[in-house]
Amino acid sequence: MKLSPEKKRIFITNCVIMAFVIVIFLMIWPTLSSMFMPFFLAIIFAYLLNPLVRMLEGKGIKRGLSVTIVVLALLAIIVLAFLSFVPNLISNIASLVANIPQMIESLSRYTNDIQDFIAKYNASGMSQYLNLEQTLKTLGSTVGQMLQGLSNFLIANSGQLMNLVIIPLVMIMLLMDKEVFTNALMYLVPIDFRDEIRKMFCDIDMVIGGFIRGQGLMSILAGILTGVGASVIGLPYASIIGVIAGVTTMIPYFGPAVGMVVICVMALFTSPILMVYILIWMGIVQVICGNVVAPALMSGDVGLHPVLIIFSIFFFGAMFGGLGMILAVPLMGTVRVVMKYLVAGFAQAKADLPSAPKNED
Repeated sequence: MKLSPEKKRIFITNCVIMAFVIVIFLMIWPTLSSMFMPFFLAIIFAYLLNPLVRMLEGKGIKRGLSVTIVVLALLAIIVLAFLSFVPNLISNIASLVANIPQMIESLSRYTNDIQDFIAKYNASGMSQYLNLEQTLKTLGSTVGQMLQGLSNFLIANSGQLMNLVIIPLVMIMLLMDKEVFTNALMYLVPIDFRDEIRKMFCDIDMVIGGFIRGQGLMSILAGILTGVGASVIGLPYASIIGVIAGVTTMIPYFGPAVGMVVICVMALFTSPILMVYILIWMGIVQVICGNVVAPALMSGDVGLHPVLIIFSIFFFGAMFGGLGMILAVPLMGTVRVVMKYLVAGFAQAKADLPSAPKNED
């Protein structure tokens, strides 16, 4: 696309304005995150459900009825989950918090055995630096505080009915009037650049759409398989274990490893042999998800180097917390696509600049 001088001026001006808006948004996000979060979640849910709506539209069902069917199906799933799963999860969390002291006491026996081993081999220098009992007590206290905080968070936020109204309401409006919102957004873009912006949005959808949906389904599957496996082998708090496995699977690379460590520590409080069993089972689940499920669900990678993925997890995690870590890869994939178009636009603008006249002596 050849840019006239006026188009180049508009392009550069828009880039500067967009950069300024992004900087301001990042500055005010910590203060206004609680206000933006319901709308942010509504956009994510609408994006995830839109393919189902389009699929029903493709079968000849009007969009309004398609949205109604999808939303009612989602509502039925949520109600079923709350009735069958969430009460058990909250009960398990409360029970786990209450049993932290007993768990620490049971682990103290292993600590004493290790201390006896150190004393037996006269490793006095090691024992000075390896006070395992105190370390485990500190670790147990920290874990207990974290779980207590999680329990308090769930109880305290269960009363935020406003978000429970805002999120589905905005989601339904976005699904019903997708074209209206898209056209309104396009009106903010100069006419000469609208085709390029539409192409950019299509590229973003192709890059991250399949990844988000595939990763979400894979995480749900990993959580269900891990929770069922924990229940079958006799581990308590199977619902908590399933949630931990599912959530951490959504974080690339070290997420599943972190989940394994946390779950193995929880299993060790019950029995070392059960810890071995659940570790083996989680390894099998990750192999299934990584080598069988992922290739079937993922429509392709997002084109990011592993180092950039790890950086994005830390960066967006620092900005947006746990949700930022989960959405780090699609967010960075979006940034990559936008930067590709910006670089192409600047390169075209530079190529269209008149060359300096040559001096002829």
